[in-house]
Amino acid sequence: MRIGGRRLGVVVAVLLLVLGLALGGVAFLRWKAAGVAHAVTPPAGAVAPTPDGPRFPGDVIDRAGIVAFGLRNDRGDATVRMYALPSGSPWLQARKVVATQLDHWEQLGDCADDADAVIVECAWREPTRWWPRKVVLTMMRTAAADGGRSRSIYVVIGSGLG
Repeated sequence: MRIGGRRLGVVVAVLLLVLGLALGGVAFLRWKAAGVAHAVTPPAGAVAPTPDGPRFPGDVIDRAGIVAFGLRNDRGDATVRMYALPSGSPWLQARKVVATQLDHWEQLGDCADDADAVIVECAWREPTRWWPRKVVLTMMRTAAADGGRSRSIYVVIGSGLG
């Protein structure tokens, strides 16, 4: 049995149409998933700002603005949250809590801690070719308001759209 040229053309056209629809569907689903910021749970003991809660210094608010600006893209604004941590909270614990929520995401740069640093930052990117999302964790150690040796610790967690 022979297939005519016209029928062969129709079969090839239908196969290309099905393939195009499948690729378009995958791209659409990825586009919708990338349009949602990745929700990140803060480390244990983190306290979010409330009217009755801790006062956040201007440096922390400014850093949250810098993180939000850095994660903003053509898809929209990033989700940025600030938290106060108990005094003496280690960087590695906060980094581990966030990193475990970003399973198989690429870590960008070195996330080593420097005990004398005021700002320590780490970032992760979703391992996808199309519209990767990005999460940034920033820890700030500011001088205590009472002038003592203890330092107030704040965490800024930003999650950008893909």
